[in-house]
Amino acid sequence: MMKKYFAALSATALISVAPYALAASSTDLTVTGTITPNACVPLLSGRGIVEHGKISSKDLNQEKNTRLPNKTLQLTVNCDSAIAFRLKPIDNRPGTDTDDGAAFGLGFINGDQKLGFVEARLLRPLGDGEAVRHMFSYNNGGSWGNTNALIPGAISAFGAVGGPNTPIAIKDLVTDFEVRTYIARADSLDLTNDVALDGSVTIDIDYP
Repeated sequence: MMKKYFAALSATALISVAPYALAASSTDLTVTGTITPNACVPLLSGRGIVEHGKISSKDLNQEKNTRLPNKTLQLTVNCDSAIAFRLKPIDNRPGTDTDDGAAFGLGFINGDQKLGFVEARLLRPLGDGEAVRHMFSYNNGGSWGNTNALIPGAISAFGAVGGPNTPIAIKDLVTDFEVRTYIARADSLDLTNDVALDGSVTIDIDYP
């Protein structure tokens, strides 16, 4: 994250001072942030592991994705006090999904064949014992939409059912975490040897 920040800073500085290269001999760096007394701890049941076991290549569809059985875990987020926290999913296998970046990747075969993708859906979420709804934002909370999917490149929060698209403060969240796994069409894959599904997603907690 810091590398991305400084790269953006350097590019901005270069563009802004290039026409006036002789006008100034210094520039400023501003560091901002907030230390919050709140802390939230996320936890997935089953150690966050979805195991599909052995899958015969003969059972895969040759011409379209093969959907494996859904697996449902439970996601809890427990905070020291109520806060409008955000979930930030990070795909640890970026660029390997076969769903145009809308889902999480399953890794490569032979370094260039995308194995498939994983969808994660948050179903029946409860915030402090009350039903809430899952929302997403692509612009860091500038605007929010409604979905039950955890989306790569977006942050998630929870709002009141029937209320505005505004994150609400929650102390304890519990939700079903449904994992849907898809294998790419078999005729696009080299399946002459055993192939391991290699999906990996980190869920970070962000604070507004």
